[in-house]
Amino acid sequence: MAPASPATLTARLREALPNARDLHEAFPAIPPGRVIRCANPSATRPEDVDFLLGELRVRDLIDLRAREEMAEDDPGSVLMGRAVIRNYARGWLVPGQLFLKHDEPPQDPTPLSSYDPDPSASTSTSTAAPSHAVSTLSTAAAALASEGDRPEPSHDSQPPLSSSQPSGEASSRSGASRAPARPVLIRHHVSLLERGRYYMCLAGRIPATTTVQALLTNFVSKPAARALLLPYVNGGGLQLMYEMLLDSAQPEIRKVMEVLLDASEARHAVLFFCRAGKDRTGLVAAAVLAVAGASEEQIVADYTRSDAFHRVALAGLEKREELAGLDRAKFERAPPEAMRATLEYVRRRYGSFSGYLTHIGFGPEKQRRLRELLLSSDPQQ
Repeated sequence: MAPASPATLTARLREALPNARDLHEAFPAIPPGRVIRCANPSATRPEDVDFLLGELRVRDLIDLRAREEMAEDDPGSVLMGRAVIRNYARGWLVPGQLFLKHDEPPQDPTPLSSYDPDPSASTSTSTAAPSHAVSTLSTAAAALASEGDRPEPSHDSQPPLSSSQPSGEASSRSGASRAPARPVLIRHHVSLLERGRYYMCLAGRIPATTTVQALLTNFVSKPAARALLLPYVNGGGLQLMYEMLLDSAQPEIRKVMEVLLDASEARHAVLFFCRAGKDRTGLVAAAVLAVAGASEEQIVADYTRSDAFHRVALAGLEKREELAGLDRAKFERAPPEAMRATLEYVRRRYGSFSGYLTHIGFGPEKQRRLRELLLSSDPQQ
């Protein structure tokens, strides 16, 4: 069967998924059907799931949402029901290190072997990235996050994950006859925006007097204390939020890039998404396009296509009492100036997106290999 033309593929994706596009549309040097972005795909119809898993050979879903947002999914979702869930979370002992907490088996018992022509395909075994500690946060800032938002200590027996332990695959050993079959579809849950992390990062960017005032008010009323931060949230808008995501979610962004590299090594299509497919998804798309060699204008143009998909999606923060005065009109947009300002922030602080990725542990060699795979016209290279 002849592969679908780029125009046909584009139309099919738009029909199948909300706020969807192939990164080929932004940067044609990336062949179509490699990397796809969208909003929450949980309502995808069964025939569209067949298209994604069968024709496109999507094998990895990267879910950038917070757990609170995942709870909104229809429990009967065909796409989500067919995926093994891999949950990645931070541990207490090694700052900036993610752990695989546990796997959750697919909910849908439908046989999936017809989707997997090569179950023994293996993923990348590149050198482990060094861990980088996240910024130290003040005790006062930490007090602004409620107890329920703090990460739980990891008691898992698994060691921390790195790119030397590819997600979804058993590493090949000397003398081993064959690696175990890979699950057909893996949903990697890597949350980029968490409530506690967001407030602690925000507290580090506002005047110290406001932080102290919020801390004191917190003893009387948590919503009132957080309301003191609202003018800074609205004033900073999308630009501030993107800067905070880049700075506070560095281990998570590194893991996303490693999953993308593993999927590319295994010649699988990958689908990444958040709730609206605009903010967190937009930052990941910018990083991938930058690695591939796209220009700033191409990155901005890809981002601004989400401007027509008006959604506020701040990991559920927009529903909280403390953000009742959120300027929703500002946060539901995707204006070009927001991404331009973000790219300027990356240049100013890290030199370039390549410098940013190197800083967080996804170094030049991994970037070179990902770029090589993304731009290869031969899927078997």
